[in-house]
Amino acid sequence: MIAVPRNRASTPRRALPLITSTLGPIFAPLGKVSPSQWAAENLVVPDGPYAGEKFSLALTPYLIEPLDCFADDSPVNKVVIRKSAQTGFTLLAIGAIGHTIDREPCRMMVVQPTDGALSEFNREKLQPAIDQTKTLMTKVKPQTSRSSRGSTQFSKRYPGGSLTLAIATSTADLRSRTVKKVIKDEASEYPEDLDGQGSPHQMIQARYEAFLATQDYKELNISTPVIKGECYIDAEFEAGDQRYWHVPCPGCAEEFVFQFGPNFVYNKEYPHDAHYVAPCCGIVVHYFQKNALVKQGRWIATAEGPGRHRSYHFDALSSPFVPWDVIAARHVEALKDNTKLKAFDNLTLGRAHEIKGDAPDHIRLMALREGYDHRRIPPRGLLLVGAADVQANGIYVEILAIGPERETWVVDALVLDGDTSDPEAGAFAKLAQVYETLWPVTYGQPRRVDAFGVDSGFRANVVYTWCRVRPTTFALKGGDGWTRAPISTPSLVDVDFGGKKIKQGASVWTVGTWALKAQLYADLRKRRVIEGAEVEPPGVCHFGQWLDENYFLQLTAEYLVDEKTRGRLRRVWKERGPNHFLDCRVYNLALADYLGASRMTADEWVQLARYRGVPEGAPLAPPPRPVAPAEPHQQPPPTSRRPPPPRARAARRSSFMD
Repeated sequence: MIAVPRNRASTPRRALPLITSTLGPIFAPLGKVSPSQWAAENLVVPDGPYAGEKFSLALTPYLIEPLDCFADDSPVNKVVIRKSAQTGFTLLAIGAIGHTIDREPCRMMVVQPTDGALSEFNREKLQPAIDQTKTLMTKVKPQTSRSSRGSTQFSKRYPGGSLTLAIATSTADLRSRTVKKVIKDEASEYPEDLDGQGSPHQMIQARYEAFLATQDYKELNISTPVIKGECYIDAEFEAGDQRYWHVPCPGCAEEFVFQFGPNFVYNKEYPHDAHYVAPCCGIVVHYFQKNALVKQGRWIATAEGPGRHRSYHFDALSSPFVPWDVIAARHVEALKDNTKLKAFDNLTLGRAHEIKGDAPDHIRLMALREGYDHRRIPPRGLLLVGAADVQANGIYVEILAIGPERETWVVDALVLDGDTSDPEAGAFAKLAQVYETLWPVTYGQPRRVDAFGVDSGFRANVVYTWCRVRPTTFALKGGDGWTRAPISTPSLVDVDFGGKKIKQGASVWTVGTWALKAQLYADLRKRRVIEGAEVEPPGVCHFGQWLDENYFLQLTAEYLVDEKTRGRLRRVWKERGPNHFLDCRVYNLALADYLGASRMTADEWVQLARYRGVPEGAPLAPPPRPVAPAEPHQQPPPTSRRPPPPRARAARRSSFMD
């Protein structure tokens, strides 16, 4: 049979249905899909127990309403979410990003508090979600693209827009960009002021100013809170309509909120058997009932009013991921230690931690003085630090021993009289003798301080010169603010005593004084064994009988007050008198943190004790003995031992093990 050629003109017509059926859905107009619906249909969870699975709102229905506020057709412009840790709201942010890229492309910005947080967010959450979600994988241009239009590590490009990843500590990141949508993650950790140019939050708001007239901008704020009176997310939540997740009572159907308080009942000893007593009818709600009730819940605004934005609160009591017994166990531990109580407030209850403003009673602290040896390192004092506060006509010094669970002993407290304008004479010459002193110890060989800090707020160049030639010394500078780290990475100072630039200048370390003062005062308020406590609390502070009233007056010389700054109420420290020994103690605590005292495990403390020469099984606390009469402050005798050659800064952290 001879094949008859087909009409060539008929081929395109025959292929048209196939082409249309294949490519039609790609180019067809997309229907309106809410962000929550889009996330449920498309988003793949990047991490956690459900990693690799499709995002399900069945377990987290509380995410639906705030997530849908990010859609273009939502009348809501600003959303604030005050939350505890691990409640799913970071996934909400990723869902909002994915819906925008796929359905409503525009220019967006995500802001994280630090470079490390931004890199982790991109590496652990955002990029894996893009790589595993098909609709995003095909639209977000890969970083490997050689085209200038491809994505980079901190810029995701897609048809119709781009996503910029920024940090709150960079003016370059927060300026000169126009965006329509902004997501601020962990917004309470942003600095209050950025390089003297104002608040990062104000800079971010300026990025969408072009959309204010059309009222189609979006700002999503998500954060765990920090300190009451200093917390951005807490203040923004209070300024909003304050929505809480209400659940129906299984007894009477009245709605209530799971809140930490008298209705949350548990045993102080394990097993805790935590349960909730409904405030309406008193019926007991057991933990196994919680998730079913949360799934039936809804958001209810408790402070509606004109001009109020949407604000949401959600914490671990309602979270489907946190058992109530875990919350009970955390609270039991938090009651023993103020640092754990702050973490419990912030990370479990999603509320700002309120710091007590009154200074400890110095008369009470004097009554707690003990009869241990002056100028001798106690058995449990396995780390030794020293700090100096420089004044015009003298230098105040405290030598502090540190043991496990933040236990401290004052080894010495001195006032070195003399001029402080010369780093080699006067009070600084006496300070050099203190620095070189070998302090006797109950077990092992006498030793010098492991780290020594000097306040550079006064006579800065003199301090830099003095520290530059001495290893294990730190030129310190106090920094205000509640979110500062105990001690930061150093900044180099390349000006010598004479004001000339030098190649290898001293390093200046900024100390987060506010939080350290709060921690110290909380420790000083704790009830001691001598006052009826069963055991000494973590962070207990020991004081020798030889310390006089002036020391305690200075140690308790500050208090907290509420002060309005830039229209916001914040808590700030105020002085009631000289506070030099308080400054010394705060700097000593910062040095202890640098040496790792707050992070060392029990096994590491045991290892350090062996290194120090403490015999295995030896008592680490001296037996009680009669109190000796107080003796006046004296300067420790000089020693002929000269300091070793300066070591690299990187080696300082392990200097006490050298």
